[in-house]
Amino acid sequence: MKISRRKFISNSIAGGLATTAMPFSSCANPKTSQGLSPNGKERYVALDEALKKPVFKRELFSSPVVIESIDFLKDRNNFLCRVRSSEGAEGISVGHPNISRHSWPVMRQFIDQCVGKDARNLDQLIFKLAEPGAKSCGVPKNVHIATLELAILDMMGNLSGKPIGQLIGDIHNPYVSIYQGSRYKELRKMTPEESLDLVALDHEESKAKAIKIRGGVGNQLGTDADNAPGQTEKLIKMTRERFGDDMVLMLDGNGSYSPKEAIRIGRILEEYNYYFYEEPVPWDWYDEQVEVAKALNIKMAGGEEEFRMRAFRWLIANDAFDIYQPDNMYFGGLIRSMQVARMAEVVGRPIVPHMTTGGLGFLYMLHFVSACPNAGKYHEFKLFATKDGNRNSIPIESKTEPFSSEDGIIKVPTGSGLGIVIDPDYIKTHKKVTIW
Repeated sequence: MKISRRKFISNSIAGGLATTAMPFSSCANPKTSQGLSPNGKERYVALDEALKKPVFKRELFSSPVVIESIDFLKDRNNFLCRVRSSEGAEGISVGHPNISRHSWPVMRQFIDQCVGKDARNLDQLIFKLAEPGAKSCGVPKNVHIATLELAILDMMGNLSGKPIGQLIGDIHNPYVSIYQGSRYKELRKMTPEESLDLVALDHEESKAKAIKIRGGVGNQLGTDADNAPGQTEKLIKMTRERFGDDMVLMLDGNGSYSPKEAIRIGRILEEYNYYFYEEPVPWDWYDEQVEVAKALNIKMAGGEEEFRMRAFRWLIANDAFDIYQPDNMYFGGLIRSMQVARMAEVVGRPIVPHMTTGGLGFLYMLHFVSACPNAGKYHEFKLFATKDGNRNSIPIESKTEPFSSEDGIIKVPTGSGLGIVIDPDYIKTHKKVTIW
């Protein structure tokens, strides 16, 4: 009788063999709770206990840090958030380059709820912004919560002289190994030969030891459609041949497949020794995802589209994935993403945060991973792309050393707050939103 890798993991967790979780992570060794049943009430109780633990290190600040003003700044399709304390501390963040321009009025309610509050209570502030109205707006709402949170974290980091990773945890990973996730459109629209030439060109810059490609049309409908007959199968094979056996490879289905087709594609990935298989079925097909996961041996990754904490709680409790991928923007910021990481740690699973294209996504990813004890082995990177909502470059400078990828590894900035300085002239092009 063949015992699948997934069943072996669940049985090992139940028996208290914490070491079985170790192959899924590399930046740090995640702790696995002893004696958890594979499913059921006991597991949910453990996850809920993890959720109760505070994330933001309030103890670093001995006196109140009152949020005096929050300015939402706009330049056509691009948005910045600037937060100031009553004592003059300041933080600034860059909004999501695509979603913000369609949903920016959502920010007003958050500004009203946060001005005058003590920023040391950031955990509670974020909870009150995100959870009571979780059903309204979903991802667009969370994007603005994240934008506000990141500005507050930048302010608190500047005030304390610490990078934001030290405000939401201990620094476990001062260096981050990346996987190259660029050219996602070209990998679907072009022939495999053409798209892989572009992937190889990007690899000259990233030097990554891992690369992610795309399968199907990525329509989140589970229709089994491909851009050309047999294109995904050909791309899987050609990528392995092009980059060799030493390259770690992944594939993202972006919800292209039905369970039957997802399993078929998954077995091809296993044949070519791919590392993980991301979001094969539509993101909210939870039962179907579990079905696919049970049928395959390849590691399953997902969670980027989620915007509700209870959804991650269910996915983790039911072993839907081997690797969990909250998006730091879509899910409402680093504090909420860290809460997902803590739940995943309970069952010995790693976190590989999803990173959206553009903006300062790579920077937010670096800080989050630096403080995540159960961070996965490779983390998404789409080059040092800092395009804003107007498709212009965001002029930033690191407060310490310049950003670079050395042999597929990026050093997390150690300067205060986000660790960067945004060109003041660029900020001046953005005007405070006064008409909502």
